[in-house]
Amino acid sequence: MNVGRAKDATQEDVKALSALPQASPDLMITSFFLNLLSLALPVALLQVYDRIVPNSSMQTLALLVIGVLTALALEALLRIGRSYATGWEGARFEHRMGNASFACLLGADLMAVQRKGSGVLLEEMSALKSVKEYYGGQAATSLLDLPFVFIYLGVTWFLGGPIVLVPLGMLVIFALVAVRSGIRLRKAIEDHQTSNDRKLNFIIEVLSNIHATKAMAMESLMMRRFERLQESCATASFAVAERNAISIAQGAFFSQLTMVLVSTYGALLVMDNRLTIGQLAACTLLSGRSLQPLQRVAGLWTRFQTIHIGRERLRRILSLPVDAAETLPPLPELRGHVVLEQAHFTYGGEDQEVVRGIDLEIRPGECIGIVGANGSGKTTLLSLINGTLRPTRGRVTLDGLDLRAYQPSSYKEQIGTLPQDGQLFKGSILENITMFDPDRRERALQVADDLGLTDVVAALPMGFETMVGDGAYDTLPTGLRQRLAIARALLHEPRVILFDEANSSVDSVGDTYLRAALERLKGRCTMVVVSQRPSLLRMTDRVYQLSMGTLVERVEGAEAPAGGPAGFGARRAQPLRRLI
Repeated sequence: MNVGRAKDATQEDVKALSALPQASPDLMITSFFLNLLSLALPVALLQVYDRIVPNSSMQTLALLVIGVLTALALEALLRIGRSYATGWEGARFEHRMGNASFACLLGADLMAVQRKGSGVLLEEMSALKSVKEYYGGQAATSLLDLPFVFIYLGVTWFLGGPIVLVPLGMLVIFALVAVRSGIRLRKAIEDHQTSNDRKLNFIIEVLSNIHATKAMAMESLMMRRFERLQESCATASFAVAERNAISIAQGAFFSQLTMVLVSTYGALLVMDNRLTIGQLAACTLLSGRSLQPLQRVAGLWTRFQTIHIGRERLRRILSLPVDAAETLPPLPELRGHVVLEQAHFTYGGEDQEVVRGIDLEIRPGECIGIVGANGSGKTTLLSLINGTLRPTRGRVTLDGLDLRAYQPSSYKEQIGTLPQDGQLFKGSILENITMFDPDRRERALQVADDLGLTDVVAALPMGFETMVGDGAYDTLPTGLRQRLAIARALLHEPRVILFDEANSSVDSVGDTYLRAALERLKGRCTMVVVSQRPSLLRMTDRVYQLSMGTLVERVEGAEAPAGGPAGFGARRAQPLRRLI
């Protein structure tokens, strides 16, 4: 599914989640004949006890056995066919919703995704497994079987008269008990999933920082925290298992109790000559059959508590705010004229502004440098320029165009962001540079050569086909991983390059190649270089100091404040005046 279609597509999917499961005509016809054929055995018992045995009719017995075996064979075939149909419907639903939820996740607003956390998002994605059963046809078959309860009760009344009151009364009591158990089970499932979310978030946090955990000998501390989370999760899991076991035991108890009560009451009617042995046998079977559809629906009601919570979780993913709609036009080719007008930015849930009223103009082909202390908002400022973040006030334009009016995919290819900590995906080195597009192979090799990667990668056992990501990720030096991420960012020949201290983990040889590549690009594209290294700042046309959310232009030779490199000082101690 195209990420751009996420908003329109998921609106239909959210409606589908809100609706009752739909049953196809084939499923309804199959269910009808299945329940009809299930009457064969009670009718056969009635004939055997009341007609064949008293009359010693072997010919009738043979015909009856053939008929019953045929009915049982047809019933088995229909059940197999119905299982195949429900399995196929479940697979279709899982495919549709899986694609829709992942497309919505990829197309969602970055801030909305970050607020949730990886663990919660993983749990919400995995909720599809529980929801699939409900919408895939199994719930529909249980509901389709439910009306036949009245047919079984009607046949029981026709054969046994007042004996029908026993299964009827048990059905009512069982339904009330099942509803009450389901409500208690939902609360237990909610508690369990909340505990599981916390545990999963913690595991992801530890694995993401495993090097720091080991380097600082925090294993025992992390283990104690995990033990507390695991204890909470295990307690909640036990509560869910307990409620499930009670529900299953209740179903078995009422089924057996119904058979016992029908047999007891029927025996009294037989001794009173108001019922025959054959009618009693048939009514006993029919009473069990009448309870089965309700037991399946009760089981569905019990599972529905899990399904309901899973459905709400899946709906939350499908309802994530989408970054941009497909109807927005693509951004035309940029020249690289970047303008910030009174740009402000505050992260959601925080009061302090990270960016405060910045005015800045960068003309096409210009190269500016930005310095600042850690946490001063340099990465946030670059994220405003490349459209990843939206200013809470003010405006950011490229070539006079507001990025909010255009498709994100159309302008992110024209803006190359060189991150401080580049991430690699599972695949070969070449696939990571080409972003898994084989048509970009030649361009990728050229960029790799410009960054001095050809000889380094050639020394690896499989060259550019060396696998990275997952366990293999850590076998590559940090500097090499960073240079691969930089090569990927430069693949599209962007019109605007945002350099976010991308050389902080690169060795001196790699830094030389990187600086040479940037110098070749200077004048051909607009560059914003965030760095503390004077060697890079010397190639810029202007240098700015970012402090307390404001931008101040620096001049060479003046005294540098904390957070800025030596050799650059303040031209003035107030925010940069508006240049446009």
